[in-house]
Amino acid sequence: MRTSYLAKVLLLLLGLVLLVELSSYTATRLVVRDTVTDNARLELQRGGEVFAELIQARAEQLSLSAEVLTDDFGFKEAVAVADAPTLVSALENHAARINADIALVADQQGDLVASTQPLSEASWNYLRRYTQVQEARTQQRSLMIDGRPYQFVISDVRAPLPLGVAGLGFEIDNRLTETLKRLTGLEISFVSLEEDGARYLSGTLSGSQRQALLGWLSESSPATETVITTEQHMTLMLPVAEQPTPLAAVLQVPLEQVMAPFARLNGQLLWIALGFSIIAALLAVLLARSVTQPVSALANVARRIAGGYYDTPVPVRSRDELGELAQGFTRMQSAIAEREQQILYQARHDQLTGLINRSQLFPELESAIEKATWSEQRFTLMVLDIDNFTRVNDALSPEMGDRVLAEVGRRLLDQAGPDDRVARLGSDEFALMLWQVGEDEVQTRAEALLEGFADNIQLDDLHLGVDINLGVVLYPNDGDQPETLLRRANLALNQGRLEQQRVSRYETGWDESHLRRLALFGEFRQALEDSQLDVYYQPKLWLDDSGSLGAEALVRWRHPEMGMINPEEFVAVAESTGQIGLLTRWVLRRAITQAANWSVPAHLSVNLSALDLLDDDLPDFVVGLLSETELPPERLCLEITESAIMREADKSLHNLERLRAQGISLSIDDFGTGYSSLSQLKKLPVSELKIDKSFILNLDQSEDDQLIVRSTIDLGHTLGLTITAEGVENQAIEKLLLALGCDRVQGFYYSKPLPHRDFLDWLSGAERLEVNA
Repeated sequence: MRTSYLAKVLLLLLGLVLLVELSSYTATRLVVRDTVTDNARLELQRGGEVFAELIQARAEQLSLSAEVLTDDFGFKEAVAVADAPTLVSALENHAARINADIALVADQQGDLVASTQPLSEASWNYLRRYTQVQEARTQQRSLMIDGRPYQFVISDVRAPLPLGVAGLGFEIDNRLTETLKRLTGLEISFVSLEEDGARYLSGTLSGSQRQALLGWLSESSPATETVITTEQHMTLMLPVAEQPTPLAAVLQVPLEQVMAPFARLNGQLLWIALGFSIIAALLAVLLARSVTQPVSALANVARRIAGGYYDTPVPVRSRDELGELAQGFTRMQSAIAEREQQILYQARHDQLTGLINRSQLFPELESAIEKATWSEQRFTLMVLDIDNFTRVNDALSPEMGDRVLAEVGRRLLDQAGPDDRVARLGSDEFALMLWQVGEDEVQTRAEALLEGFADNIQLDDLHLGVDINLGVVLYPNDGDQPETLLRRANLALNQGRLEQQRVSRYETGWDESHLRRLALFGEFRQALEDSQLDVYYQPKLWLDDSGSLGAEALVRWRHPEMGMINPEEFVAVAESTGQIGLLTRWVLRRAITQAANWSVPAHLSVNLSALDLLDDDLPDFVVGLLSETELPPERLCLEITESAIMREADKSLHNLERLRAQGISLSIDDFGTGYSSLSQLKKLPVSELKIDKSFILNLDQSEDDQLIVRSTIDLGHTLGLTITAEGVENQAIEKLLLALGCDRVQGFYYSKPLPHRDFLDWLSGAERLEVNA
């Protein structure tokens, strides 16, 4: 899920605000809570002090009242004579005046004389122990009378000798606790702390609260005169009496009551924090928008830039860093647009010539096809290359070759019209699309192109002649798709090279031939592994009296589906796909191995291609085979064509000399069809010339061929070379060759190429074959 920058900034700012507010609120709440709690604890302690003062004041009131009673002369006289009725009346009157709950008189022996309340014998026996005044005239105690707590004062009755004692008591009941609650604001309870557990005597708590208090006292046994805080109350327990029964006053304040002011303050703080948060949030939104709106605008500009729009105005005019960033975006748009134009130009054009390249040619062809379709027009596509450009590049330099290519591109542009297109396809290949050039005009335009290269190209002080080859297709006759047109134009160009034609027009069926070549290429290696290839041998005869024999090894491919494949076809495929070296080595190994086992020491000839001569490892491979099979080097002859030697002549010549140094014979095959000069021929380490069969097949009928053959034989003999004629098909030709001084012959007149087994049969009877002189 994508989160916007505005949301992130808002979340950050609001998070900071909430964090600050929460921290402030929490800190304030804790401080206020602690303050309120401390104040409540202080109030509870003060309440305890007030309680103690009230109890003490009440005790003093009782003591004073008791002394007033015991100082009365009539009361003393009644005590002295033990006048019980008089004493009861006096006690009741005095108790009523001071709101005492009990008043009594006991004689000097400790017997009860009079009492305002009836007392059981057990209660009086309990009280008797505490009716003896010790040092002070009056003493105050808290006592349990009939199970009820009393604040009791004992005072001596003297006249002047002790006559007895008088006692006054206030019951510690709910009236007292209510009075104390009004004065202190605290919940007050009186409890007895007996051994079998605490007992609630009186107080201001409700029933459930009383039980909770008793349970808490039983479980925790809290210390007296110490403020203790629980979940519901803050409690202070004060001792009232230790003997005979421990009594304690429990002062409590409910925490709910303590925290009530804090709750109101807490609500106020919460509202204040909420209000401040809202204000801070609004300010955060404004601040975030002031930051994110320019950023959002820049992001929109960036998206448009990513979409290829480089003229988008940047709506940010601030003078801060964002304004500088906006200016940077504006400059960046211009720079990207400029660089993209350069990249697009480089992607669509050839850097050397400035022409459109192969990738851009396809859109141009698509556009031309679309335009020609609705306008019912035609156009011509020509693919051309420079004849022998590799030799030019190697002989001069790559830099000179680049200058030749640039000049070729310029001359093509000069002959192109405004609606035509010129492209460089790669290396020395170019394409020319001629708009509205149909069947009638194509030949004229092709000749005009050739004529455009009639003048030499001037490279500094060098004048270089350049010839071009053209492959031609027409739309829509030869295809209606760019890929089809370009492929067929290339097929026409390749066919023109094979047929040595400057201009070659595509013909129906060449696609199938191309596909067949692709199939052969894909199956070639498998054919070697499956033994579909074999070596045939065509006999070769010496015309002298030596009786020597020989044979030329010729490779044959019997395809399981296509049948026997023409050697020229699959050898050409092997050469064009870089597999010729594999084929040559296979033929050499098969032929040399078989020749080493022939019963007759016949000579073996094997053909090499131009690419084989560039293989520096080939001489060592051949020597290794000869050593392995023990075939004498002089029985092996390697045949090469004139054109093969012309490719990288120095390297080819070096490898030929290495072979010749091992005693292997070398022969010029198909002599007369190439471009060898006498100076080149003298440099070659060859010992044989093979006259091409094109000059031999009609030798008995053509005087021109006879003149050529005679000149070739004389030339060869002058150079010390042996002459072999191939293509001998009748006896008349044989006789002419004998007359002209030819040394060796080969042809169907003697035998067609034979499988190895059949050749062995021919070889065994060859010595009986007579050559007519």
